[in-house]
Parts: sequence; structure tokens; C-alpha cells
Amino acid sequence: MGALALVLAAVCGELVFRFLRLPRITGYSLAGLVAGPSLLGWIGADVGVGGMRLLIDLSLALLLFELGVRVNLRWFRHNPMILASSVAEAALAFVAVFLVVTLLGYQLEIALVVATVSMTTSPAVVMRVAGELRARGQVTDRLLVMTALNVVYAVIVANLVLGYIHRSYGGDWLAALLHPLYQLGGSALVALLLAKVFHVLRRHFDPQQEQASLLLFALLMLTMALLQTLKLPALLAPLLAGILVKHADPRPHLWPRHFGSVGGVLVILLFVMTGAALTWQHLFAGGFVALALIAVRSGGKLLGVLAFGRWSGITLRQSLALGLALSPLSGVAFVLTADIGRLYPALNAELGGIVLSMIAILELLGPVIVQQSLAWAGESRPQGNPEGGEKHDA
Repeated sequence: MGALALVLAAVCGELVFRFLRLPRITGYSLAGLVAGPSLLGWIGADVGVGGMRLLIDLSLALLLFELGVRVNLRWFRHNPMILASSVAEAALAFVAVFLVVTLLGYQLEIALVVATVSMTTSPAVVMRVAGELRARGQVTDRLLVMTALNVVYAVIVANLVLGYIHRSYGGDWLAALLHPLYQLGGSALVALLLAKVFHVLRRHFDPQQEQASLLLFALLMLTMALLQTLKLPALLAPLLAGILVKHADPRPHLWPRHFGSVGGVLVILLFVMTGAALTWQHLFAGGFVALALIAVRSGGKLLGVLAFGRWSGITLRQSLALGLALSPLSGVAFVLTADIGRLYPALNAELGGIVLSMIAILELLGPVIVQQSLAWAGESRPQGNPEGGEKHDA
């Protein structure tokens, strides 16, 4: 039945793109909702565990490594206000969501986790829509960089929150201190190793040859296996590795041509599986709360970008477009929530109801918001092909 769900997703994506002029991934998410346990039941609700979770992690590793290669740290030295804007929008989203969840009467641990997840912006949505539109310009470049930074912020804060939860539930201060250090330090070391091996491979293989794609794919699979063995987060190491690769060699990187096809299939799988994770029970339990949180989260991100937009060198129109384009929420939020829920099942029901409802809504609306924002900023060229083989020169 999983194969049928994949076919349904491909058809839905193409129909949505051709006839409604909406991003294909909106169709993929819709197919996941239809194929999931709430309707057809082709995919079970337990996508956060087992082999399906491995596919989700691998899909995100591919996307995050590619996203990291687009982040040029030297840009922050030349224009530090971009970094200030990024910190502001993430922090305001965190604070706004935390306050609303707390005011609604949820326990502190729930408020902290939901606020942390709300800092993220979906790399899959942003990269896929920008690729479909062949978007280029200040808004697109900043959107990609801020998306990457949001993942870094969220993973760091999530580990600090986990340390606090360890202390709350277990009373062990040592575990509360050592757990974040191990998770973040271990991820940084694995990222350094991945970046070093990638540099060696890049010197000996033409990125446009098929074997280079296979080697990079195998390297990411080995990295995921290592992270799983060491019980390290799957999100941070691939992203940091990509950033290190770009920092060591700031020239435009040519992404392997054959990797686009593999990446395209994995992106479809990612959206189908995260869409299938939502049940009607989740939506009824957290739907209205999710709508309120989406509103304050979007407001926080927009306000943070507007506060530093002019100082960072973009117009009011560009600032508005960038702030709105940071709205999508998807796979990264799903993985963070699933990991915390697995460690602390007592939190899982309430977390799932709120976060999965937010993801479901923004998986459908987020791609459209990004599409319209980039078009409004004048940076879209919608005849492009979203697949691989392009230079990354952010």
C-alpha cells in the first residue's frame, strides 16, 4: 500500500501544480493525509518509528546537507544584521508561542517543547518551492540562510529543554547537564568528520558523474547509522557538515545531477509520511490551539524580520515577503516532537495534538505562502526544474 500512496502523491502533486498553479508539495501533503489512517489507511500512524522513521531521517539529512552548503558564514561578517534578524524572528516566535501555550493552561514542559518546535522553518518546503520557482535574489538567499539557522537554534534549544525535562522527571542534575553537551558536542564531531570525508571524495570524483551521487548518498546513510548508534540527533550533523563544507570552500558548489532524482523521491516520501502521521483525533484535540499558535508564531517571525529589515539592506516589501516565507513547518518539527515524545510518553498525547495539527495546516498552506511571497518579491521564475544539478552560491 505504501507504493500506492507514493503513486497517489506523485499524481496529486502534478495535478495541483498543473491545474491550480500551486507547489507540488502541497499535493504530496494532501496525498499523505488521504492515504493515512484518517481516510484510506494505506499508511499507519506509526511513521515516527522503525523503517519509516529511517526514511524520514535520511530525507532530512539529504535536504539539510544541501541546505548547509548554501550557507556562507562570511555573509554574517559583511552584514551582521542578517544574523540579528534571524535571532530576533526565532526568539520572538519562541516567546510568543510559549506565552500562549502557558496561558492556555498547559504544563511548562509542553509549552517549552511547542515553543522550541515553533522556531523552525521547514527546509523541505523552502528548498522545494524555491527550486520549482528558480527563485533568486535577496529574499531567497536570506530565506535559505534563516531556515538553516532556525534548525540550528531549535536543535540546540531542544537539547537544553530535554535537559530540563530530565531534571523535572528524574531529578538528576548530572544527566540534565551532560545530555545536551553530549548531543551537541557529538553532533559537531560527526559533522566535522562528514565534511572532511566529503572534501576527500570531491577531490577524486566529478560531482556530475553518477558514482559521485551514489557515494554521497552512501556517505549520508553511513552518517545516519553512526548517529543512530551513538544516539545523537539526526538533524544537526548533516546541516553543520554542509555549512563547514561551504566555509572551507566558498566557491559555488555543483550539486550532483543524479542526486536530484533520488532527492525528489525522498521529498515525496517525507511529505507523504508526515502527512499520514496526522489523525482526526489529533486535529480535534489540537486544531483550534494550533490555529492560535500559527498566528502568533507567524506574527513573531514577521516582526523579527521587519525590526532589522531596513538595517540589513532590504526594503519593506522584501522584509514582509521574507517574514511571511518563514511560515512553513514540517519534517524537522515532526522529528523533534517525535523524539521528545518517545523519551517522555507522558507528554506525547498533548504534544502530538498541538504540533501535528500545526504541521498539517502549514504543510498545506506553507508552500503556497512561500510561493506567493517569492513571487511578490519579484524573485520567481516558475518555468524551472526543481531537480538537482544546480550551483549553490548563497
